[in-house]
Amino acid sequence: MQWEDSADNEYHLTPKGWIPGTEYIYGETDQIVERPADTIETWVRRLQQATSRSPERIEWERIWVSSKCSEIENSSLKRRFPSPV
Repeated sequence: MQWEDSADNEYHLTPKGWIPGTEYIYGETDQIVERPADTIETWVRRLQQATSRSPERIEWERIWVSSKCSEIENSSLKRRFPSPV
């Protein structure tokens, strides 16, 4: 299937909350946003839409996790800072 719209947005979970990262449109970007040094996890939000009249399909995928943070700390941050979108 050919997608009319396709956008991927990175989000980095840090002790201060969610920080937006690089945005890709059809796999291309104008600027790479570096991952903050204190990032706990990095997630990608993928949005696809077959046509302008069809529903959007949104998927989340965790693409990176810090080995410096325990699962307990990780869970605590996610409760404190819910999903960025």
